[in-house]
Amino acid sequence: MGLFDSIRGIFGGRVEKAATKLSGSDGVSSYGGYLADGEASAAMRGPKKWTTYTNAINAGIVATGVRYFGNLLAGTEWHVEPNPLGGKDAERAAELVRLGLIEADMPKPWPAIVRKAAMYRLYGFSLHEWKLRRRHDGSWGFAELQHRPQYTVDRWDKPDEMSPVRGIWQRTRSGKEYAVDIEQCLYCVDDTLTDNPDGVGLLRHVIELVRRLERYQDLEGLAYESDMGGTPIGRAPLSELAANAGSDDAAKIQEHIDRKTSNMRQILSKRIKTPEQLQWLLLDSAPFTGLDKSQISGVQKWAFEILKGETNGLPDINVVIGRLQFEIARVLGVEFALVGSEGGSYSLHEDKTSMFATNLQVTLAEMGNFATSQLARKLVKYNGLDPETCTPRCVAEPISTDAIETVTRALANLSVAGLAPDDPARNVIRKRLRLPPEPEMTPEMMGALGRRTFGEPPDPEKDEVDVELEDLDEGEDPKGTV
Repeated sequence: MGLFDSIRGIFGGRVEKAATKLSGSDGVSSYGGYLADGEASAAMRGPKKWTTYTNAINAGIVATGVRYFGNLLAGTEWHVEPNPLGGKDAERAAELVRLGLIEADMPKPWPAIVRKAAMYRLYGFSLHEWKLRRRHDGSWGFAELQHRPQYTVDRWDKPDEMSPVRGIWQRTRSGKEYAVDIEQCLYCVDDTLTDNPDGVGLLRHVIELVRRLERYQDLEGLAYESDMGGTPIGRAPLSELAANAGSDDAAKIQEHIDRKTSNMRQILSKRIKTPEQLQWLLLDSAPFTGLDKSQISGVQKWAFEILKGETNGLPDINVVIGRLQFEIARVLGVEFALVGSEGGSYSLHEDKTSMFATNLQVTLAEMGNFATSQLARKLVKYNGLDPETCTPRCVAEPISTDAIETVTRALANLSVAGLAPDDPARNVIRKRLRLPPEPEMTPEMMGALGRRTFGEPPDPEKDEVDVELEDLDEGEDPKGTV
């Protein structure tokens, strides 16, 4: 045995194991069900995280992205593709999933559930607990998929670093606690940047940007109102009023001054209706006198004026606000909503929209995988079929952002391209246009196109004759009509 073999024996070397077992860890630690993470922001820990997310969604540009995202996903059509391994049982399983999930009679239809479940992209994860019911034909179908809000998830049931998540504990605002089995849930998670079961969503990436945006917008509003209306300044002979108070008590002197200046202070204080933005000054206007008591001062004892300010900083802060809005829109993938506000280009808008549709399609593909493995598979099993060979795929139809004029122009170009009616390139192009494939060519359709199918006898009325293959010129189509 060599030196390195001895070292491995002391410090722990390679351990042989069965290929069906795992020996590593996912690195996720939980203590009493509470996950350990490296989050540095206090506003993003525990229940505060969901309050922070809620406040961020109320920002205009974030709300725009969330609404676009959810509404486009909810409007997507879904279908079920049978498993090619299951034969007739797979066809029956596909029909069961279609009727028991996609078109099931539930309090919330499947598109609404998809919109809610897809929020895992924003929050990091989403949970829907399901229950089954017997349908009128005796088969099992989903009766309901109830949302389990993220803010109610208090703890995660993860025994150790080598075990998967088995469930959650909910703690509602009323203080009640519920245990939920993860096996009876549609559990969607964005674990791209973390292995924690609560994931990391897009909202985490815009929180700091939203905080800065709100701060700059507050400063812009305060500066605009102050510069537009100016700061009111009142002048009163405060020292003279104090001398005429007739008392040496500071409280009585101040009471005398307040009584004499009450009208002016009322005008100053009520000029702006929002107290948190109120700014005004009351200055002492009593003049300084020298040895010559007969000299008259030019300072008015009682006066009211407006101090105007410059607005040079407003254009600069507007640029900063616009930049932050665009950064937030870029993270959420909705920067196309801002294209054109400064001139813009419609072609650029179309490119951005197509990119957003591509991102949505990726989310729908993941949603389809979650639904297939966590819902369709369970439904097939409860209906007595083999989930390994009969579970169908839940597939979302592609999201189309193409204009009708663009599609019709492409079809017109396809018709004059000179392709044969049965050329496979036609369906490839139609797929790129998000259109269904062309129907299979029948002999009647081939005849309507002026072309007969291979193997049919010639039609004398059309002056058709059979030609021996050796008589054909090189490159001539033997299936064509001559």
